[in-house]
Amino acid sequence: MKMKSQNSLDPQEVKKIIGSLKGDLLVLLDKMVAINSYSHNSEGVAQVAKVAGQALPSPLQLQSLTISGKEILWTCRHGPFRKDPILLVGHLDTVFPPGTFEGSMVFQDSYLLGPGVADMKGGLVVILGALRVLDHLNLLAKIPLQLAFNGDEEIGSACSGHELEKLARSSRLGFVFECGGPEGSVVTSRRGLRRYLLEIQGEAGHSGTYQGAKKSAVVELADQILRLEDLNDPEAEISVNVGRVRGGTAVNIIPAEAEAELEVRFFEEKRGDEIEKRIRTMVRSSPRSKLRIRLTHQHGRPAMSCTPAISHLYQETVRTAKKIDIELPEEARRGASDANLLAAINLPIIDGLGPVGEMDHSENERILKSSLFQRVELLVHLLWDLRDWTPS
Repeated sequence: MKMKSQNSLDPQEVKKIIGSLKGDLLVLLDKMVAINSYSHNSEGVAQVAKVAGQALPSPLQLQSLTISGKEILWTCRHGPFRKDPILLVGHLDTVFPPGTFEGSMVFQDSYLLGPGVADMKGGLVVILGALRVLDHLNLLAKIPLQLAFNGDEEIGSACSGHELEKLARSSRLGFVFECGGPEGSVVTSRRGLRRYLLEIQGEAGHSGTYQGAKKSAVVELADQILRLEDLNDPEAEISVNVGRVRGGTAVNIIPAEAEAELEVRFFEEKRGDEIEKRIRTMVRSSPRSKLRIRLTHQHGRPAMSCTPAISHLYQETVRTAKKIDIELPEEARRGASDANLLAAINLPIIDGLGPVGEMDHSENERILKSSLFQRVELLVHLLWDLRDWTPS
């Protein structure tokens, strides 16, 4: 295959190869979408990993890593081993339990609709498609690559996160393939999150014979929820959400126990510290302070800030995109992803390199069909242009 020079690929040759692969890539995406890979469906997650492994060019092979008794991470290292690699990260799991949103991919005008098509099986196909194009160009061996596909991202990467961080420490830069945003934007910063369990212990009694003030854990929890929701601050980009509640045993018993799961999101770690301090102070100063109240920090992801290294990588990414007439607006995204973990250990990272998508986590989840192939094209050029790049 021809190249313009050692430092630049022939854009027309790349487009031609992608054109020849379009049908195969759509079939591959449909195959992945049709597999239920809910985070807790380990068999389905492993099936998607198997499909991805079979779609890799023949020199590459995925190796699975078992964590806490389950296959949870699949990796592959390829290219010059004397150089720190480019880390490509995608997740195999979705948020849809078996029996909810399932089925093959649907063609809907200029969109492709289906469970996980945007979040993020479309992103996986972008990675696989780009590697196949580079294989056609006989260039894979010249690019230091590290692939990492995990199966627990949607539940916080609790098992795989530490292993992803280890891979990041031995990488030069990274790309994460969550869906692209409005107008094809890519992500250079994300809000962090912290999740908590609020537990309240009251005092049980017969609801019909109890005299005096009730020590109802459910009533206390109701008060706490209203106070927690008052902490939402849109101007400061701070959100507080009580997402799940449980309490009581029977309608004729004063509830002795109640609990709620909540999360806080923020763009700056200091904001996260501040809001946590306010919450802890608030729950301790409850009007029903005689009830036992406990707040436990369960899980979190640090905020992803646009560091100078990330900004530099973004500029290089835009430079490559412009050469092939692709616009890449910059986005600060409110949700979290594995990019938060990787950026926290100072890896230059760009997220949102999957196809342009919307309405993820819903039964209307979809991607713009043309963007799937555009993102493949972009990644091919990025991997070649940045094969020797290091942040200044």
